[in-house]
Amino acid sequence: MLLPLLLSLAPLQGPPQTGLPLRPRRPNIVLVLADDFGVDLVGAYGEGTDPPCTPTLDGLAQEGLLFRNAWTNPICTPSRAAALTGRHGFRTGVGSVGQGSELPLAETIVPEALPDYASSAVGKWHLARGSSEPQDHPNDSGFQHYAGGLGGGVGDYFSWTKVVDGQSSVSTTYATTDTADEAIAAVLAMPEPWFLYVSFNAPHAPFHVPPASVCALPSCGSTWCANLPNNPSNRDRGKAMVEAMDAELGRVLEVVDALDPDAFVFFMGDNGTAGQLSEAPFANDHAKGTVYEGGVNVPLMVRGPGVVQGECAGLVSSVDLFTTFTDLAGFPAVTEDSRSLVPYFRNPGLSLREFVYAERFSPNGGAPPFADHRRAVRGARYKLLRQTGQPDELYDLLVDPFETVDLLPNPTPDQQAAYAELVAELVRLGVD
Repeated sequence: MLLPLLLSLAPLQGPPQTGLPLRPRRPNIVLVLADDFGVDLVGAYGEGTDPPCTPTLDGLAQEGLLFRNAWTNPICTPSRAAALTGRHGFRTGVGSVGQGSELPLAETIVPEALPDYASSAVGKWHLARGSSEPQDHPNDSGFQHYAGGLGGGVGDYFSWTKVVDGQSSVSTTYATTDTADEAIAAVLAMPEPWFLYVSFNAPHAPFHVPPASVCALPSCGSTWCANLPNNPSNRDRGKAMVEAMDAELGRVLEVVDALDPDAFVFFMGDNGTAGQLSEAPFANDHAKGTVYEGGVNVPLMVRGPGVVQGECAGLVSSVDLFTTFTDLAGFPAVTEDSRSLVPYFRNPGLSLREFVYAERFSPNGGAPPFADHRRAVRGARYKLLRQTGQPDELYDLLVDPFETVDLLPNPTPDQQAAYAELVAELVRLGVD
């Protein structure tokens, strides 16, 4: 009875511009990213041939809103930079992994745009390559607390370098479990309101067999985590890793729900599934790293008060997370590229974007034109790929969702008109 009493005495601070019900305080927000995680790996999307068992994610989809056409960039670092800044990579200079991919400290990231919030980031960072003091980069960027692995992946999920607020040590805790443990510790420690960024390494390589102790109880027709065949393939191991991550995420959400059942929970993949895990009809040469759908179309699910249950077919981007969070929290922070998803929460039939854009480029830094620039833009039906040194490609995603038939160089008049509109959008952005 004490918690409801305290809430009833708290001043109303809910942001009226969201159109969601007023809440007695600013909402707590959780953003979860999975690594190399496309729509084919979530049963709720119904697109994978034989997806792993993901009861936590399927439950999240059933309880909230599933976005069918969410886009991000095709590789890790640019996607993370886009989600945290609300800006495309050609503006921040972060377009690829490796040297020079450090997110500039001058960029405003989500926790800096939520000034009344406590903030923690746990798990993979992958935004500090090239920094003179990379161990401090998450904290210097704006997070009050950070615990996890700074690099693009862990060389061994059972022995890896862990950084906690600038101090490093070797951890032998299974990396997926450690991320969940740190997420739970952060939720228990932070004063409200808080923003929690949970970034799992899984199912990024190296592919391995997870500890049996983290496998969820069987709740699907078939599972891999506790029932791998002899001499399992990378695909088998990858699916087992997804199931272990799903179970550990379930543990995190149990604590979040116990402390604040009204917290907003966002789950998204940082890019598409790695080619080693792809299964037909998803092609391994249209997977992670490419600007085909298999590289940029990722799961996005949202649960929270006032969020309708169902699906949204609107075009959305990882850059939209930034303004969505500031909208929910009542802070008027916007960027050139980010659009709030909050209107979808009540009316998923809306169409707030005419186009959505994704890219990767090198070298990092600077501005267009880049030596190597791979970009894609799509509207409601057609998609244009423009890649350095290659002819343009145009696809009709309505009839060819796996991009098998390039409509160029002989488009119909309608297709030519669509192509012209997509080129005009690249020109508008300044990346043609």
